[in-house]
This record gives sequence, structure tokens and C-alpha cells, in this order.
Amino acid sequence: MKHISLILFLFLGFCGSNFGQCDSLIIEDIDEFDSTRLVTSTSVSIGFMIPSQFETLDGFKLIEEGKLLITFTENDSINAFFLTLAVQEREYVKIKSEKNVLLKLNNDQIIGLLNVADKGVFDRSTNMRRYQHTCVVPYDQLFNLSFNLIDQIRIMYEGGYVHDLKLSIQQQEAVRQRIKCLAEKMNVLNVKP
Repeated sequence: MKHISLILFLFLGFCGSNFGQCDSLIIEDIDEFDSTRLVTSTSVSIGFMIPSQFETLDGFKLIEEGKLLITFTENDSINAFFLTLAVQEREYVKIKSEKNVLLKLNNDQIIGLLNVADKGVFDRSTNMRRYQHTCVVPYDQLFNLSFNLIDQIRIMYEGGYVHDLKLSIQQQEAVRQRIKCLAEKMNVLNVKP
């Protein structure tokens, strides 16, 4: 009986730590103006540290190549998942609203995501432009992303310019954990696509 109690205690402790981990990765809020429910993950730095266009006495300031977060919005008319990328670019580039963000998974599958157009914002701390890519993630792909790792991300701008972001193993796991926590929070993993 003591062994069963000990095993049960350890199991509940393990489960509790997993739930606590998801609680620290997910933020939930209700918009006071239109009652939209917004559930979002904390952001993950992706890619490498790169030199910015901002020069200091020690050389060019190093910055994160990009950040990623996943969001769910729920209101009366639409429920949707979004993957948002914030990426620094050296030059002014244009992007159309189309499937121009590609995710390469660890199983060599490539997923194209519909991206919302953005003109970018000049960032004085880096002397570069920061672009926000907000991509719609279909339910079946969210299910796919909660079990597979994102190995690389490709952003295709107008004029042929391409920005590839390679994720480290730690970044891949951090992204998958946030996607999985958000999917569990929204009860999506219980339904097979």
C-alpha cells in the first residue's frame, strides 16, 4: 500500500509540474471593448544572434534574428490560430498577403502559411526594419505542429528576397511546447483532424 501511495504521489507531482509549465507559457485575456478572447503563448527567440546596423564602440550590436509566438482568438464570428513572427531586416522589403511563409518540419514536410502583408517599422535601436508576419494556422496544421518540430522557417518577400531562419534543437522544442500547451488549453488535441 505504501508503494502505491508513493507511485501515485510521484505521478501527481509529475502531472502537476507539466500543468504548471503550460500555465507559465500561456497568457489568457479578454478584450474589454469587443469581448474577444485572446490566448497567446510567450515568445520564443528563433534563429541566431546577428549583427545589427547599430554600431557601438565595440562593433555592431548583436540582436536576435527573430521571435515567434502562437495565438488563438475567439469571438462570436470567428475562432482562429495565428503564428506570428517578428523578424529584423537590413533593407526595406515588401510582402504580399499570400502563402509566403514556409515551415519545414523535422519529418521533411513543408507547410505553407497564409501571411498578412506588413510594411515593417524602423527600429532605432538596431537601425533596421522590423517586420511582423502574422500567419493563419489551420486546425489540422496546429495538430501537426503540436507533434512535429519546426526545423526551419522561410519568408519569401517580393522581388525574390528570401529570409531563412534555422531553429536550434532547444528553440524547436520550446516552440512545440508552446503550440502543444495552447492546443491543449483550447481543447484541440482531443479532436483528430
